[in-house]
Amino acid sequence: MFTWLALAACGGAGSTGQGVSDGPRPVADEGNLARPIVYEVPVDPGVRSQVSDDEPGFIEVNGNASVTVPVDLARVAFAVETRSVTASDAAAENALLMDAVLRAVRGGDVPGLTVETFGYTLRPEYSFDESRVRTIEGYTALNNVRATTTDVDAVGTVIDLAIAAGANRVSSIAFETADTESARAEALALAVRNARAQARTIAETLGYELGAALEVRGGADRPSPRSIDMGMMLMRAESAPTPIEAGDRTVTANVTVRFALGAVLPGR
Repeated sequence: MFTWLALAACGGAGSTGQGVSDGPRPVADEGNLARPIVYEVPVDPGVRSQVSDDEPGFIEVNGNASVTVPVDLARVAFAVETRSVTASDAAAENALLMDAVLRAVRGGDVPGLTVETFGYTLRPEYSFDESRVRTIEGYTALNNVRATTTDVDAVGTVIDLAIAAGANRVSSIAFETADTESARAEALALAVRNARAQARTIAETLGYELGAALEVRGGADRPSPRSIDMGMMLMRAESAPTPIEAGDRTVTANVTVRFALGAVLPGR
């Protein structure tokens, strides 16, 4: 912070700036010794200048809030993997099993269910002899299925149906909330109220009314899907029913608000 001082010029070397190694730096010199020279003088950071005293005071606080929202969408991805000596046999066996899996899952009367296949691969499997010569030993076909349902309690049933029909991999399970905008708006409003309550307490303790909000920064997050650890999922799926709990999601908002200090409270 700097303040400005006007110093009247006088005769001598100091008035022309010659022979002076230390001291304030001239900001403007009109070349006329009859006029004052204006210097820029740094002020001790711990000292408030008159200009700062004229500026309105403010309070800056952080406010936060969280809102819990129920999960209303579940996605489960599983796969059929087959191996055979020839590529055609691996692909044919995979197609038969996949057809059975799709019919079983779609016929399970799961509410709000959509099913789609994705990520089909057919790759050779190699072995190496003592001379590191590579030989094809067989082929692996892998076809993935993604099932989405609005009945989050039916995920275990979907997995059990798929495994019973021939699926031999469960790659992911995720629970989501389709619409979090209303929860984000609620969390933001609560966070701002929290910030205002803090600022009012501080202002009144200092003997002031709370003024208007001068600046607001922050926002509310969009929660990412909650995923299930798939390490033991296939093993659990072998014994129906598979227990899967959806849980809830949390929307969190954080804001930083700067409020002006208002008028001095009566009697202070």
